[in-house]
Amino acid sequence: MILLFSYVKYSEASFPMTGQYTALLLITSVIWVLLWVGYRQNKINDEIKKKEKEERINAKVQRRKKLESLYPTNKKTV
Repeated sequence: MILLFSYVKYSEASFPMTGQYTALLLITSVIWVLLWVGYRQNKINDEIKKKEKEERINAKVQRRKKLESLYPTNKKTV
C-alpha cells in the first residue's frame, strides 16, 4: 500500500496563480456573463415578436370574420 502512495508523497502538485492566469479567468468569466445576458435578451425579444405576430394574425382573423358577416353566402338547395 505504501508503494501506491509513494508518488503522491514525493510529487509537488502546485498551480501558481499568476497575474496572467487571473486575467484569463476574469476575461473568460466576463465573456460567459455577456453571452448569458445576450441569450436572455434574445429570448425576451423572441417572446415579444411572437406576441406581436399572434396579435397581427388575430386582428386579420377578426377583420375577415367582420367582412364575412357583412356579406353572407347564399346557399341554394336543389
